[in-house]
Amino acid sequence: MSLLVAEGVTKRFAGITAVDDVRVALNAGERVGLIGPNGAGKTTLFNCLLGLLRPDAGSVSFDGADITRLPVYRRARLGIGRTFQRVELFSGSSVRDHLLFAHRIRSGTGALWKDVLGLGLPKPAEIERCDALLESLGLSGTGDEPIEALSLGQSRLVEVARALMTQPRVVLLDEPSSGLDRAETNALADTLARIQAEQGFGLLLVEHDVELVASFTERTYVLDFGKLITHGLTPDVMRDPEVRTAYLGDFVAGTP
Repeated sequence: MSLLVAEGVTKRFAGITAVDDVRVALNAGERVGLIGPNGAGKTTLFNCLLGLLRPDAGSVSFDGADITRLPVYRRARLGIGRTFQRVELFSGSSVRDHLLFAHRIRSGTGALWKDVLGLGLPKPAEIERCDALLESLGLSGTGDEPIEALSLGQSRLVEVARALMTQPRVVLLDEPSSGLDRAETNALADTLARIQAEQGFGLLLVEHDVELVASFTERTYVLDFGKLITHGLTPDVMRDPEVRTAYLGDFVAGTP
């Protein structure tokens, strides 16, 4: 049974159908891509999975239970983590602060207003867990650094670390390569693959970087004007004539 499933999801805005009867599924431990041109409905579908939007029709289930009406924080506590297209980090706080905040939202412990004001003193076990995770992502020694001191590549890894602090069973990645050069993108992909192999969570990757999707994912879904036009094993999807012509352009021009 698939772990995260969107079944017949439809979402409309002012009479415009942004997502039209779409089904996607993610199994534990696999890497799945979601691609399509701007305006295809990727972000809308993503937000329906996360609980930021409620679909007008269809359902979202997790581990066999209907979560269509659950709020974002309840989904996070079930084991759904995420990163953002734009780096969503808080100035004036440390790297470790970001991870602690995520941990407390996941566990439901502590008063969040104290965390926001910096008054919720972390326990030694919390600090140890944060620092161990930072070390595993190649960010050892950055826990006390202000978030503003990090490079964009490091900031992306902090977002990944924040998602992993929620002990996710699936992680939804919203264009994690945005703003990164090819070397940084490759390094991020290598790190994600290694951490996933260690922890076994599923990954759903929304991306415009088709090279990353082609090299990183096992299956891929393709949206166009809100409709699912094809899905399957990533190499097969990349060879699909409609996908090649409409979305991949020069990237696949020389591919057999």
